[in-house]
Amino acid sequence: MSESASPVAWQCAEVVSAFLDRRQALIPLLDVQEDLIRVLIDRHAHPIERFLDIGCGDGAMSELVLSRRPDSEAVLVDFSEPMLERAGRRLEGRAGRWRAVRSDLSDPGWHAQLAPAGFGAAVSALAIHHLPPERKRSLFAEIFELLEPGGMFVNLDYVCVEGPLHGLFDEQMVANAVRAERERGGDRSAEQVRHDLLDDDGDEDLPDSAEQQVKWLSEAGFRGAEVHFKWAEASVFGAVKPTGGAVDAGD
Repeated sequence: MSESASPVAWQCAEVVSAFLDRRQALIPLLDVQEDLIRVLIDRHAHPIERFLDIGCGDGAMSELVLSRRPDSEAVLVDFSEPMLERAGRRLEGRAGRWRAVRSDLSDPGWHAQLAPAGFGAAVSALAIHHLPPERKRSLFAEIFELLEPGGMFVNLDYVCVEGPLHGLFDEQMVANAVRAERERGGDRSAEQVRHDLLDDDGDEDLPDSAEQQVKWLSEAGFRGAEVHFKWAEASVFGAVKPTGGAVDAGD
């Protein structure tokens, strides 16, 4: 994925601001994916008293969930102080409905501060693809344990694809960036924009296919694991923790 940065870079307020200020305009079909998640939340009958926002960034996903379940409490997890600061600004009007936890998802002990378990949902956006395959697989099992029966997990993320659509995500990012450049009167060439956007020796993206990750969700114990949306490297997928009995469409 473009706009990648090393873990150290995500502790830099300037890097974080540059990414967040352009996120909505640059990421292909982000509005479509977020609308789909709103629908998933609306159509999921299970109550959500508390939910996890895993790798929360600036709290956009928490804001999305709270817009559909305003009486719920958000627990935001991220290792970046500048991200958590931006999340605080985004959610400042929702005092008492959220709290932030600084923790690194690459550490198996990331959830130690979250006790007790029993979350009605867990969401994540553009975060888990930074983890290597085995850590993703373990993280899904950890999320499963944190959810209460009937709880839903939804992940909006950058995934790996093969074939003719490989690289289309980055191409569209560049096209979006060039359009934004022209709209604000900038005169950088398309090649300059692409270089600034994509070329990064500190690239930390480690995407796996959506299909593989759905398989890992099933192996962790989830039911109904499926890909809800996919366009080139953009994907939304998720599953539900079973209640112990048969899992129906609303559970």
